[in-house]
Amino acid sequence: MLRRCAVVLLLIAAFGPALHPNTQVCALGTPGLATQNAALPADLVLLGGRVLTVDDRFSVATALAVRDGRFIAVGSNEDVRVHIGSKTRVIDGRGRTVVPGLIDTHVHALGVAEAEVTQPFRNLRSIGELQAWIRNEAQRRPRETWIWTPRVYPTRLREHRFPTRQELDLAAREHPVVVDGAYAFSLNSAALRAAGIGRDSADPPGGAIVKDDAGEPTGLLRNVGSLLARFSPVSAGVPLDALEQVHQQYVAAGITSVIERGASLEGYQTYEALRRADRLRLRATVTIRLPRADDPADVERFIGSLPFRFGSGDEWLKVGPLKIVADGGILIGTSFMREPYGLGARQLYAVNDPSYRGFLTLTPQQIASAIAIGHRLGWQMVAHVTGDAGVDVVLDAIEAAQKEQPAPDRRHTLLHAYFVNRETAARAANLGVLVDTQPAWYYKDADALSNALGRERLAHFIGLRTWREAGVDVAINTDHMFGLDPNEALNPFNPFLTLYTATTRRTESGRVVSGAESVSRQDALRMMTRDAARFSFDEKNMGSIEPGKLGDFVVLDDHLLTCRAERLRSIRADLTVIGGRVAFERRATP
Repeated sequence: MLRRCAVVLLLIAAFGPALHPNTQVCALGTPGLATQNAALPADLVLLGGRVLTVDDRFSVATALAVRDGRFIAVGSNEDVRVHIGSKTRVIDGRGRTVVPGLIDTHVHALGVAEAEVTQPFRNLRSIGELQAWIRNEAQRRPRETWIWTPRVYPTRLREHRFPTRQELDLAAREHPVVVDGAYAFSLNSAALRAAGIGRDSADPPGGAIVKDDAGEPTGLLRNVGSLLARFSPVSAGVPLDALEQVHQQYVAAGITSVIERGASLEGYQTYEALRRADRLRLRATVTIRLPRADDPADVERFIGSLPFRFGSGDEWLKVGPLKIVADGGILIGTSFMREPYGLGARQLYAVNDPSYRGFLTLTPQQIASAIAIGHRLGWQMVAHVTGDAGVDVVLDAIEAAQKEQPAPDRRHTLLHAYFVNRETAARAANLGVLVDTQPAWYYKDADALSNALGRERLAHFIGLRTWREAGVDVAINTDHMFGLDPNEALNPFNPFLTLYTATTRRTESGRVVSGAESVSRQDALRMMTRDAARFSFDEKNMGSIEPGKLGDFVVLDDHLLTCRAERLRSIRADLTVIGGRVAFERRATP
């Protein structure tokens, strides 16, 4: 290191300004850190902090400087003071922890914005609360108007089960009612009649109309969203104000970059409109969801019709991967599993078949075809897949696509992949596959899931350590989709709750269902910064505090690495900086 620095210093002495402007000068007092263009005044400087750079060595610095949107110096106060000019904003770190801008690689901000405009999210925590909400809606709506509840899962209800058709009938008899569980719906009798679903109705592809012993629909539908699509609330589009508000909530939580995980073409265009209006408050990569298609030619036509290519855009907004949905969700019992759910899951999921293993939403052939086409056309592919058997099918498809046309750094990604074992992890690592997963599901739902599926099956639920030990790149995130409160949203988007759960493996009740998959605080932070940047091919631009990278960082109100464990989840961002500009500053409490 000293020899390298000496050579660079000699070059500077000899050639001065003739050197490339990005030439780095080593800060000898802080091994592993660097400073650039020592004479240039910065736009923003922070002094006296505890800067967790998350570089290769996880170096800790005291100060940093940003100019023209990028870090130009990271090191000691003395290293950085030389960049203070007459117009430089100087921030007193006051010993606070500073981390790279947090990257949430899985949000549905478009959906949040749209839902908040039409029906603000509310947590309903029991069947009684659900019935009361429905009664209130029925009183203020015309007869026969469809009522869709806020998103709710049986794992989140006090009774730990779906509401029955009869319970929904007690709340509203003349209004069709749908309890929205994403990949499962509970309907009252009026909704079944209005949708034409009866004892003679056949199961749609990849779904099930659950029926009782007499052959009558119970009101529970699994993976049958297509049967109800024409009755769902009509979308009026996503207002820019609403999307901007969601992003502002992220920035206040310390999130500086997101990957939108499932937009239509119109959704991407909404992001473009926000950018043109100079109202895009954070960096965004937008995933485009492939429409379901039985004919591979339709998939190819859709991709060919897109007015952009993978990766087009800039450091603020760019086109991300293509997404398919391979199975359902474990919270409602539609994940495609290797082993049957078992009769212990009867109450939670209303499953009476001892051989029931969940569903694939697409056939293995459709999954393989979509991934092969996207891969061949140069796209990164991501698959929503929650069950271990579903992961097997997706990995089969990726392996076949790679064999047909090798592309070792395409970074195809498993979204969720909740049930891991060492063989699957090794296979994913071998294929260069990434994993994007959500500790909040463990925090919110592991208690109910362990009671239904057994502690043994939950031992590696959200198995971060297993994935990482196999060499798989993992990003931890939130899958935020409803609600604007960071802790009370359906999927909390508080990044420090995510870090807390990844490191403690504690559920909301304080129980540790399985501690073997916990990771260190350093590794958890890496999975929301440096490692997360790889998911959008941005590791050279973001994810760590190093000269040349984008000047995104967060000042925290407590010491991330040394505070007591229970304090982790309530850490807050005092200051969020994006590109050297203060995007959020918490007001001091009087």
